[in-house]
Amino acid sequence: MAVNIILKEGIPKNPIFVTGFQGMGITGYIAVRHIIYALKAKPLGFVTLKRMPPYVWMEDNRLATPIQLFRYQNFIFMLVEFMPSMPELYAFINKICEWTSKTFVEAFLIGGLDLRVRKEGESEKAKFAATTKAVDKVLKLGYKILDKGLYITGPLALMLMKFEQLDFPALAVLAYANVSRPDPMAAAIAIQYFSEIYGVKVDTYQLIRDAQRIEAEIEESLRRKQEKVTEMSALYI
Repeated sequence: MAVNIILKEGIPKNPIFVTGFQGMGITGYIAVRHIIYALKAKPLGFVTLKRMPPYVWMEDNRLATPIQLFRYQNFIFMLVEFMPSMPELYAFINKICEWTSKTFVEAFLIGGLDLRVRKEGESEKAKFAATTKAVDKVLKLGYKILDKGLYITGPLALMLMKFEQLDFPALAVLAYANVSRPDPMAAAIAIQYFSEIYGVKVDTYQLIRDAQRIEAEIEESLRRKQEKVTEMSALYI
C-alpha cells in the first residue's frame, strides 16, 4: 500500500485523534508539537508513504521519522514534520481519515486563520469549523463558527471534507494568526481551546514567553528541512 500506519502498541479505549499542519502561521504544527512535549506524550508509531523523504534523525534517544504518532492517555497525536508531495497528499489524507473513522471516537484539528480577516472589535481569538456530526458540540460549548465567505485550505480542508464524507465527528479550531511568519501566540490560543474542550491542562507559559525565539527556531528548522528535501529530490531524479 502507498500509505502505511505502523503502531508499536495498541490504541487505547475511546481514542481522540489530534493533528495540525504547517498552514497559516504554522499554527497547527507548533501547537501539536508543543502539546506532545508539554504532556510528555509517548511515541506510538509512525506513518510511511510510498515516497518518503530519505532521511531520519535522533531525538530524545530515539529514531524520529517524518510523520510520527504519539500517545497521551486516550489522545493520539500525529506530528507531521514534512508534508507529502501533492500526488501523495490525497492518498495520505484518505488513509489517515479512514483509519481515524474506524478507530477513533472524534478528531480535533488545529489550524490558523488569517488575522487580517478579523473584524474590528471582535472578541473571539479563534473560530471553529466542524463536520455535521460535531457542529452541535461546538455550538453547545459556545464557540463561534467560521464566518460565511471565509475558506479553509490545504490538508486541514481535505481532512474535514473526508471526515464529512465518512460521517465522522471532527472539529477544527482556527486561531487568528499572522500569515507572514510562524505564530507561537496563535498556537498557544489553539492549545487553550484544546484544554478547555477536553479538560487536559497544557502549560503554554514557555510558548508565550519565548515566542520570538521559538518563531526563529521554527523558521530555521523548516528552512533546513526544506533544503534537505530539495537536495535529496535532486539526488534521486
